[in-house]
Amino acid sequence: MRRAAFRRAIAGAGTLLCALAPAAAAQHPLVGLPLEDPAYVQLDALVRAGCGAARVSAFRPFLVKDIRHAIAAAARERACRGRVLDALSARFAADSAAAVDTAPPRGFALGAAATLRGTALHGGEFRPLWRDIRATGAGDPTALGVARLRLTWSGGPNLVAVSEAYGETERRNDPTVRAKPFRHTSGVIDFSDAYLSGKLGPLVLSAGRAREAWLGDGTESLVLSANGPALDRISLDAQWSRFEFRAFVASIDDVVLTPALDSLADSVGSRRYHRMMIGHALTWRPTGHLEMTLGETGLIPRQGGGVDLAFANPLMVYQVTQNDRTRGGDPAANVNLTAFGAVRANAGRASLQGELLVDDIQIDANDRKRFPDLLAWNVRATTALPLPVPASVGLQYRRVGSYTYFERFYSNTWQQYDEPVGSELGPDADLARLFGELWPTGRVRLSAGIGRWRRGAQRIDRRPPPDRAGHAGDPFPSTTADRPEVQRAWLGDVGAEWLHAVFPVSIRLEGARVTNANNVAAPARTLVRVQVTGSWRFRYP
Repeated sequence: MRRAAFRRAIAGAGTLLCALAPAAAAQHPLVGLPLEDPAYVQLDALVRAGCGAARVSAFRPFLVKDIRHAIAAAARERACRGRVLDALSARFAADSAAAVDTAPPRGFALGAAATLRGTALHGGEFRPLWRDIRATGAGDPTALGVARLRLTWSGGPNLVAVSEAYGETERRNDPTVRAKPFRHTSGVIDFSDAYLSGKLGPLVLSAGRAREAWLGDGTESLVLSANGPALDRISLDAQWSRFEFRAFVASIDDVVLTPALDSLADSVGSRRYHRMMIGHALTWRPTGHLEMTLGETGLIPRQGGGVDLAFANPLMVYQVTQNDRTRGGDPAANVNLTAFGAVRANAGRASLQGELLVDDIQIDANDRKRFPDLLAWNVRATTALPLPVPASVGLQYRRVGSYTYFERFYSNTWQQYDEPVGSELGPDADLARLFGELWPTGRVRLSAGIGRWRRGAQRIDRRPPPDRAGHAGDPFPSTTADRPEVQRAWLGDVGAEWLHAVFPVSIRLEGARVTNANNVAAPARTLVRVQVTGSWRFRYP
C-alpha cells in the first residue's frame, strides 16, 4: 500500500514538473521572445565564442521560429557543440527537424511569470547611465515585485495574437514604464506586449505593442534600443536564405513645446507635436559567418497628427523623401533622420562586431568649420579561451558624439518619454570595457568586467537641446558653463546567473569610482549596487 502511494506521489511530481517545463511545442513560432529571456544570454555566448551559426538576427526580439533554425544550424557545426548549445536544444527542441516549424494546437494558451528583485545601493545610484548620478532614494527600490499574465491565441502556424498585462509594485527608476501610477500607489499596471502577427511565405507582418532593438546586444543599441518603453508599431520582416529586410512605423509620445521650456517666443504660445518613428534596414549574409546591415531611421513630429505616407513607405530612401517640396516649413516639425551600417563576423574562435550611426555629417567645407559631425560607433572583439569549460574574453568600445541624437527642438530629439531611443550612454559619452565569462554548465554563467566611462555635459532630456553651431572641433566629451568638468569613472562588475527557462536567478555586484560627478568639480566617490533577481515562469512566453 505504501509502495503504491509512493509511486503515485512520484508520478504526480513528474506530472507537475512536465507541466512547469516550457515545452517547445507550446511556443508558437511567431512569438517574439521577451528581451530579458535567458536564451539571449546563451545565444550571445555561442556567438562570442566563435559560433557564427548561432547568430539569429540583427533585429530583436527574436521570433521562436528563427531561434529554432539558428540552434539547428549551430548543431551541425562542430565548433558550436557543447553544454550551452545542449541547454538551448533541450529547451527549444532544435535537434528535432519536425520541431522547427511546429506550432501549438489552435486555441488559447495562458502563461504567467512572477519576479522578485532586491537591490542594495551605497553612495548613490548610477544606473541607467544616461541619467545624472543620484541619491540612493532616487535609485532602484530595495524590493520590487512584478507579476505578468500572458494570453496567446494560435490560429495555426502562421497566425498568432499575444496580450501580456503586468503589474509592478514600484515604478521608480524603471525607464521602461510608460503608464501613470496606479491610483494612489507607486506601482503601475499596464500592457507590455499586445500584438497580432501573421506569416505569408517569407513575410511576417506584426501590429501592436512590443519592444524593438536593432543591432547592439540585449536591450542596448546605438540605432534603436529597447532601453525605454515599448513601442506601438506596425512591423514587417522578410527573410530569405541570404537576406533579411526589416521595417517599422511607430507612434511615440507627444511633446508640447512651451516658451518657458523651449525658448519659443511668447507670441507663439505652446504647441503640441504628435510624433512617429520609422525605420528600415537590410541585412545580407553572404556566408554563415559574415553579416552586414545597412539602414535608416527617422523621427517625425507633426502638428495635428496624421501619418506621412511618403515616410511610411519602406521601399523609399528617407534621405531623398526628406527633400520633397511638400515638406512643411515649421522647423520644430523637421524630420530627424539617421543612417547606419554594421558588420558582424566570426573567424575561428573570434567574433568581431562594428557599428556606425550617422545622425548628421558635414560635406560642405564651410559647414565643417561651424558644425560637428553627429556620429556614434560601437566596436567589439571577443575570443573563446582554450579551457575545459566554455569561456571567452572580449574588449568593447562605444562612443556617442556630444550632439548626436539632438535637433533644434525637443520634439525632434531622439527620445521617448524623456528616455533615449538610442544608446544607454546618451549623448556626449564613451565607455571602454574589458569583460569575460565562464560557463560551468549550460545554464550557469559567471561573468566579470571592468570599464572606463567618460561623460560630458549634454543630456538626452535637455530642453531646449544644445545648439551645435560653432562647436566644430570642440574637445570630446564637452563641457559647458554650468557643467564645467568631464565626469570620469571606473566601472566594475561581477555576476552569477542560473539561466533556467522556468526559474532564472541572477546576482550582480557593480561598483563605480566617480570623479567630478554630474560634471561639476568634486572629489572621487565610490558607488556600489548589489542586485538579486529571481523569477518563476509558468509556460512563459
